[in-house]
Amino acid sequence: MKRTLAIFGALLTLSACSGGIDNSRLRVDVVEDSPREIAVGRMPLSPASAYLRNATAQGLVAFDGEGRVVPALASRWIVTDDDLGYIFRLQKTRWNNGREVRSDEVATALKTRVAELRASRFGDELAKIDKILPMTGKVVEIRLKAPVPNLLELLAQPEFGMIHKANGSGPMVAERISGSLQLRNRIDEVDGSIAFDEKRVILAAHAPSRALARFALGQSDLVLNGRFEHLPLLTATDGNEAGTRFDAVPGLFGLLVKGDGPFLSSSSNREAIAMAIDRPRLLTSFGITDWRETLTLAPEALTNREQLPRPSWASQNAQQRKASARSTIAAWEAANGGVRPLRIAMPRGTGSRILFARIRSDLAAIGLDVERVTYAQDADLVLVDRVADISSPGWYLDQMSCLATPVCSAQADRLLDEARGALTREERIRLWGEAERELIATRNFIPIANPVRWSQVRDGLLGFAQNPRGWHPLQYLGHDPT
Repeated sequence: MKRTLAIFGALLTLSACSGGIDNSRLRVDVVEDSPREIAVGRMPLSPASAYLRNATAQGLVAFDGEGRVVPALASRWIVTDDDLGYIFRLQKTRWNNGREVRSDEVATALKTRVAELRASRFGDELAKIDKILPMTGKVVEIRLKAPVPNLLELLAQPEFGMIHKANGSGPMVAERISGSLQLRNRIDEVDGSIAFDEKRVILAAHAPSRALARFALGQSDLVLNGRFEHLPLLTATDGNEAGTRFDAVPGLFGLLVKGDGPFLSSSSNREAIAMAIDRPRLLTSFGITDWRETLTLAPEALTNREQLPRPSWASQNAQQRKASARSTIAAWEAANGGVRPLRIAMPRGTGSRILFARIRSDLAAIGLDVERVTYAQDADLVLVDRVADISSPGWYLDQMSCLATPVCSAQADRLLDEARGALTREERIRLWGEAERELIATRNFIPIANPVRWSQVRDGLLGFAQNPRGWHPLQYLGHDPT
């Protein structure tokens, strides 16, 4: 570790000598633990491939640089009064081969996407799509079996970028030049031809240490997709804090119960683990002010979430919580015998080691021992670090279903199924609330914090904005947002 810090210190010294930024030729590195070829068709999309597909294959809608849903292939849309129909009017645009985009082509491409993604993490929402119909001229209609309140957020995901006969529709076009993947924004001319902006974005995927070393040496202008386990590497480049941007994103960051042995089968024991974790102390180990503790499954301020009480122990201080948890564990051991070390699966990386050390210390204080394992090994608890795809309580409940963990609630699953078919907002919120109450009682997830994502941004880079999705589309980079 000392040698790593020394290397990064040397790299940082070199980076201080690098010049300004050229916004006409930007170099973007996406962090991937195991980088693979960037390809828009391989599912699930790797982080770099998701950026490529988002840039070169538009969906009906997209996310802008601030995380808002904005027009893409569709210039505008309306929602029917019963919330069961979305009617999109397409803008006049062309596929990358120069052919004008037609509604029947978009409808066919979207049907194909929906069929391909039914087995993905979007499957529960996609099951509510009844028909996708091309209408006259430039109109596509999506008909639903039940309302999907966050359908636009779903369709803005990079996976829903559409391709027709191997052609996307921009807003960028990618080509390989001298071994590099280079992207340029398209300009659709009045006469129907396609021209290209002179600005270029060079996209690559690198392992965390290499991505940060390249940034320190001035070989890249933007590093995307930094996660908590990479944070110590970021800290090792001490002195470049002005270039670090943190996105506090909604989602799940905590321990999912996977083991269903005698000890973890007790909800009281699971609650004791939740009580023992000193969240503020753990998070301050990383020095990020935007990283906040959470005590609930779905965010308390989430739209359409019923206001539910925090855990009964939330008002206690850390010492009181640990004392109560220690009593619970001692009573269980007196009746059942000692507890074998619990296995916690976490990603590789120095940040994971720091997080594990804090959790191990907290659990040792209540009489429990733990071991750190990889995701490929059998585990009792699994660290979940997942950004929410849509702003819906249903998304959080989906992650805790009986398909995700053996410690679950069939009743919560049933209520969630009912919520999917609810025809009114009020009924849907009520059912979501009941399902969350069931999961609170089940205690199959131990919330720790909101997820956090970070980027390294070269001073002077145009078109980059922190946002609540942690998503930074390439087509805006290098352009003055004003």
